[in-house]
Amino acid sequence: MFKAYDQLLHRHPIAVQAVTTSGLFIVGDILAQQAVERKGLSNHDVSRTLRLASFGGLIAGPAIALWYPFLQRTVAFKREWQSVVARVALDQTVFAPTFIGIFITSTTLMNGHSLADVKVRLNDGYREAVVNNWKLWPAVQIVNFAFVPLLYRSLVVNSIATGWNTYLSLLTSRLDGSSKSE
Repeated sequence: MFKAYDQLLHRHPIAVQAVTTSGLFIVGDILAQQAVERKGLSNHDVSRTLRLASFGGLIAGPAIALWYPFLQRTVAFKREWQSVVARVALDQTVFAPTFIGIFITSTTLMNGHSLADVKVRLNDGYREAVVNNWKLWPAVQIVNFAFVPLLYRSLVVNSIATGWNTYLSLLTSRLDGSSKSE
């Protein structure tokens, strides 16, 4: 199975990344709704799961598939450890904060809220999400950039991201609840 995945990843990296990321957003949301929120299958919000899957497939997957090759091409120092540090720094100061802002904005709009609601949700959740991102992802990315071949970096991130996607699902659910109560 891994060989087939590997072949597809070599031939269609963006499409494979989009499908993989979409699937892992589905897993993350199911975990959030069933294991954490304990909604039960009859109360599962399928539209929420589909919105997150859409975000994963249409935005997150392609963005990640393009970001890692960009970093590899543009950040290269004589010493590999310097390249790793610089890539992690750019990933965590440029990509992650931008990605989180796009995530909150996209999910707010996909939930049918207004641009004014986007501003409220960014004020309510952006800082928390970025700080929590920095508790997890720098360590993951150091290992990823130092030891994982470029083509498989997205796979490493997606593996760890199942838990992160659960967190993002819970965050958007909480922010959606706070928007409704205003």
